[in-house]
Amino acid sequence: MLFNNLTTFHHVRNFMLRLCVFALLLIAVVMNAQADITPWTEMKVQNGHISIPVKVSGIETYAVLDTGSQLNAINRAFRNKNNLSFSKGKKVNIRGINGIEKMQTFNKVPVSFFGVETTLNKVTDMAMGHHSNGILLGATFLEQFVIQMDYPNQRIRFITHNAIDMAKLENIEFQLHKSKSMPLVKLGLGSDKEVWVLFDTGNNGGVLFDRSLAETMGWSNNLTDIQTMTVDATSHISVMDNYRIPELQFGPYTLENVLVSVPSDSKLNLLERHRELGSRIRGKRVQGILGYDVLQHFVVTVDYKNGHAHIGVPEDAN
Repeated sequence: MLFNNLTTFHHVRNFMLRLCVFALLLIAVVMNAQADITPWTEMKVQNGHISIPVKVSGIETYAVLDTGSQLNAINRAFRNKNNLSFSKGKKVNIRGINGIEKMQTFNKVPVSFFGVETTLNKVTDMAMGHHSNGILLGATFLEQFVIQMDYPNQRIRFITHNAIDMAKLENIEFQLHKSKSMPLVKLGLGSDKEVWVLFDTGNNGGVLFDRSLAETMGWSNNLTDIQTMTVDATSHISVMDNYRIPELQFGPYTLENVLVSVPSDSKLNLLERHRELGSRIRGKRVQGILGYDVLQHFVVTVDYKNGHAHIGVPEDAN
């Protein structure tokens, strides 16, 4: 895997203060007697993707959690293996990183997780690789909860919105894009440059930036690049230029010697992934995608619905 263990977590500014803030976040959750909080559950991390155990139509499988997707989707391989059929919805045009494809949707798909049973509508039939990952859960599912993902300890829990005041506890600039509620986070590139990127738990790499930003920052002139090729699930080959930038600011934390990737093809649209045609990002200029190689160091708590987030470092990750 290209990006695993390539980001250097070098130092944390005001560490004790940030640790206290994180502790207060946990205390705030625990002290709310009326809170509806699931127990910590193991979070499976495979190639940077996170997944949780669920049942689809009573069959045990895993659900991939993807904050960068506006869709819920069922894995075609899982559906075929288990001979599952559902009520058909309309076909939709899905815009992906490599183009547009018309896909079938299904309604009344029964899903249960952590003892909660629900049904999902407008679930896209999609090729998602091996049948062990049965379903993908995107924005319409994630916005129902505050989600706490402890990456270093590989565990997760879900919290109801009335159990915690994320507006008071947020410590990073995190917004939902106005047009389609895509989660965006602000990163710092040195002392004089800030950029908005897509917060994407479905990105198994590090930080992907668009070519225009790389040219503005002068990376090709000032930094040594390593060119690599990646192959996605549709066998599309993408050529990436990889650079190590001196510093990246992620909320109150500073990471040094960070590996970032830039598509060699300036026409490759980084942000068009798992999105229905017509839902292009408008307004804020979004210049990249944040992924697992940065997130793996932190406990990340996200209020997807209202646009708030908190990042911290667990005690046993020091």
